[in-house]
Amino acid sequence: MNLTPFKSLKFGEAAAEDEAEKNPKLFKKSFMDPWGVVDQVQDGEVFLLIGPKGVGKSTVVEYLKIKGQEEQAGFRVDSCDLGSLHQSVAAEKKIGEESENGRTELAWTVFLWLKLFESVMNDLGSDISRDPDYVDLHNKLKRSGLVDGEFRTVIREVRKRTHKFTLPKRIYEFQREDTGSIEIHANQLASVLENAVIEAETEATHVLALDGLDSAIIGSESYWNVLSNLLRAAYSMHRKLRRARSRIRILLLCRSDIFMKINLPDSNKIRQGWAIEFTWEYGNNEAESSYLWDLVEKKARAGGGKFDNILLDYLPPEMIYGKNVHRPMHSYLMNLTRQTPRDILMLFRNISKSVPFQENHRTLSVKEVRAGVNNYCKSYFANEILNELAGLTPHSVASATLGILGSLDRRFQRSDFEKAFSEIIEKNNFTIDQLLHQLFLAGAIANIKRGREEYIQFYHRRNLNELNASGPFLLHPALALAVNAKF
Repeated sequence: MNLTPFKSLKFGEAAAEDEAEKNPKLFKKSFMDPWGVVDQVQDGEVFLLIGPKGVGKSTVVEYLKIKGQEEQAGFRVDSCDLGSLHQSVAAEKKIGEESENGRTELAWTVFLWLKLFESVMNDLGSDISRDPDYVDLHNKLKRSGLVDGEFRTVIREVRKRTHKFTLPKRIYEFQREDTGSIEIHANQLASVLENAVIEAETEATHVLALDGLDSAIIGSESYWNVLSNLLRAAYSMHRKLRRARSRIRILLLCRSDIFMKINLPDSNKIRQGWAIEFTWEYGNNEAESSYLWDLVEKKARAGGGKFDNILLDYLPPEMIYGKNVHRPMHSYLMNLTRQTPRDILMLFRNISKSVPFQENHRTLSVKEVRAGVNNYCKSYFANEILNELAGLTPHSVASATLGILGSLDRRFQRSDFEKAFSEIIEKNNFTIDQLLHQLFLAGAIANIKRGREEYIQFYHRRNLNELNASGPFLLHPALALAVNAKF
């Protein structure tokens, strides 16, 4: 077999939506689902995907979209980007206040049933898409701007009740005796739309995916209240949809650290019963046993690459760095990631960029690997950490963090951290513990356990149970290289 030159291998894009748009065939052919998420979503076993940035939540949605495009009438996927949700919170001052919780949850319920109703009405194979009364209601909702409106459009309508909708008695259980119809406001729409969707009959599968919470600007207490109401509404709707006549599903994507901040008494019950937590960690096993190597090879082969083993065929067996330190290549590369698909694929993509044009296959040199690693650390990894801090820490703190971390040794004590960050922390009404927590959840730092520094594995943390805020700490090796920290 003639091996494909490393420079010619394809490792995809950083964002699933970009790859799905640029090269849908590569995207679909290289899709991996070790947890069986696609089947569980379709069967109604889960409605919540939890995981850190870059772990593959959006990849599932993009795969479902492509599946829908290929199956057309048999599978319909609508995605709703909630990335602008912060604008709703800012524009509507009362949103998120505790006194408004009931109304905010109702608004979410109306908003989500509207989206599902729209999907079923656009399905020409559904019985209600041909029902004159429901067609009339659908047209009225479109004219009111509610169907295509953002969440803030719906919550304004629920609060101010600007529009009235006249319904025939057969689709609303409480009607006037004289006319057989009734006028209702938006806050009464939830039960009408719920009944329409639950009772609708169609051969198609419908999925409403709610994404974009990773990119929302976060921070205020009001925002967390809005998210808790979204989670409560989605949970209630999911249980009802499981009893629907047709297969209609709702899917909510949420970052691990964001989910931790949602103040809802039942959040852990929901997490345990109806969520899938994405993890590519290999735990106590060796680095070469990670699913991520399968993903890298599947991606490269999907792009036309021919090889037997991507590590053995292209890379030197070990990496030499520092003061003549030798480390197995698979362990060295994996330790530069946080054990996520995005990290490992972007690492290989940056190594590929550093390699000169090749006509024939050859093994890369240590120098070429090092050049790609340096570019990955500085142009990709450092910016990923900044993105992790955005919205969860004050802007001035986030923007200064990398520069300040560069003044520390890679291994540092809490006292070193406090001395370096105390001034900017005090100016922004933030705390040392809050910043340490967010860096820990981002996979930027880890605790050092006595005598076990060589065994530390870096990955996004899903809880704070492992963090000892007293220290000592260790910078992620990729971040340490990016900020030129002292080793």
